[in-house]
Amino acid sequence: MNAEEQNDDTRVDFNDDDTLVAISHGSLDNCNEWLRFTVDRQHYGVSLLQVQEILCAGDITPVSGAPEFVLGVINVRGSIVTVVDARRRMKLPVRGETDNIDWIIILDISGEHVGLVVDEVLEVQVLDSSKFENLPGDKAFEVEGVIETEAGMMILVDARMMAGMGQAAEDQVAAA
Repeated sequence: MNAEEQNDDTRVDFNDDDTLVAISHGSLDNCNEWLRFTVDRQHYGVSLLQVQEILCAGDITPVSGAPEFVLGVINVRGSIVTVVDARRRMKLPVRGETDNIDWIIILDISGEHVGLVVDEVLEVQVLDSSKFENLPGDKAFEVEGVIETEAGMMILVDARMMAGMGQAAEDQVAAA
C-alpha cells in the first residue's frame, strides 16, 4: 500500500511492507511531532525531537542549594539526571506531600539529559506548525506557541527553558 487517503487534509503513507512512514495533515514540511502531557489539568506539548524517554518515577535524591524548581537527581542507567518539577517551573500550585510523582520525561537538550516531572503523559501528536499561534506578553517560561487540537488547547513549550537551562545561563550572566 503506497498511500491511503483519510480525508481532504490527512494522508498516511506506508512503505511496501506496510511500515508507517509519515502521517501528514496537509504539507509534510509543516508537520512536527509533539509529546502531549498535562500539568495542573492543562495540556502542554514538547517537541518529540527533545524527548529521550519517559520513566515511571522512582526515588529522587534532593540536592541542597539547587534552584526551587529542581527536585533533585535520579540515576538513569548509570547517568545522573537533574529532575525539574514542571509545576514549580511554571509557578503553578505544587503537589501535596502525599501526591505521588508518576511521570518523568527525560529531555535531551544539546546532549544533556534533564528529567521533567509532569502530572500525566498522554500521547504523541503530529501538529501542523503553520497553525501555531504566538502568545503575547511576558512569560515565566518560554512558550513556542499554542495550538487548538481536537482534545483542546495545547501550550507548546521550549524544553530548554522548561528544564531551567535558559534560567541557569541568565543567572550566570547576572552574577558576572
